[in-house]
Amino acid sequence: MNTPQNHSILTMHIWLLTHSEELKKANGTGQLICKHLPDNCTLIAWQRNEPSQVLASLPYESTLVIYPTALSLDKSTALSASIEAVEHVIILDGTWQQARKMYNRTPYLHNYSTYEITGQVSRYVRRKNQQKSGLCTAETAIYLLQKQGLTDQAGTLESAFKAFNTVI
Repeated sequence: MNTPQNHSILTMHIWLLTHSEELKKANGTGQLICKHLPDNCTLIAWQRNEPSQVLASLPYESTLVIYPTALSLDKSTALSASIEAVEHVIILDGTWQQARKMYNRTPYLHNYSTYEITGQVSRYVRRKNQQKSGLCTAETAIYLLQKQGLTDQAGTLESAFKAFNTVI
């Protein structure tokens, strides 16, 4: 059984549902996650007319969609596990407008519980954030890894993010 205290085995899989425009940008942080946690991160390009069968088949009881619930999302299911024990996390990788569009136009995402990260301030300086407390994709992953007690992986990603976030 994987436990949050086990720092050598990542128990959470990060699924990046990435908007096509995000893949064109050199200052996107989702790709950092894939680069530094290659065995535990999967990037899936969002396609409006071709839903991801892999994401649609994830278990409802252990999967979260990270998205601001302040935007009036309907929580149609109740997550049976705590954030510390979740096995699959779907992060909508794109601007806030793109994320909203992706969520609204992807019905299978509505089957999963959503989780809002609150009380955090973004340190991302390479792109202007449109929400004061809106974290970039890498910061979101770092936060989730820390919540699960996966400090080694969080530290690796944090170091990569700090280097990436340095304005030249």
